[in-house]
Amino acid sequence: MPLFLLLLILFGVALLIPTAYAGFIGAPYAPTRQPAINKAFKLIGLGQDDFVIDLGAGDGKVLLSANSVGAKAVGYELSPIMWFVSWLRVVKNNETIKIRLRNFYKQKLPPETTVVFAFLMPDNMPRLKTYLAKQNLPRAKYLLSYVFPFKDVAPEQIVRTPKSGAVYIYDLKDLVASSK
Repeated sequence: MPLFLLLLILFGVALLIPTAYAGFIGAPYAPTRQPAINKAFKLIGLGQDDFVIDLGAGDGKVLLSANSVGAKAVGYELSPIMWFVSWLRVVKNNETIKIRLRNFYKQKLPPETTVVFAFLMPDNMPRLKTYLAKQNLPRAKYLLSYVFPFKDVAPEQIVRTPKSGAVYIYDLKDLVASSK
């Protein structure tokens, strides 16, 4: 086998292992539908005073949507492939959008965070609540969960749009208080 082909295979495996791990600890990549994001952001009145965190930023769509209404945004992505796709989409907005190639569970969220967006598998929702309870988020307002709700906490509102998953809107302070 030529050395180039072997190196190419090793590089591919090196990219796929963290991508598979990201799917295991959070969710595999699946696109978030734009109408659902836009409607949820409008409903909560997202604007220039907000700072959005996207836990598992995928293709960067949520970050760009938040930025389109004036919010600053930071996304965390564990898959190098999806991080690169997201980075390519948001690079021109590098003053107001950041994308980080990191496991969000190992990060301290910025204290200026007002809104957290998550699209995680149902088995990861209890861990997410515990993680958020350990964060210092004095400006926290909302957690938006795409498709999967928390089983033990009722959302404040549910946003439904045709051909999209639901967005469950939670008061972030109440959600954190329910985990203590």
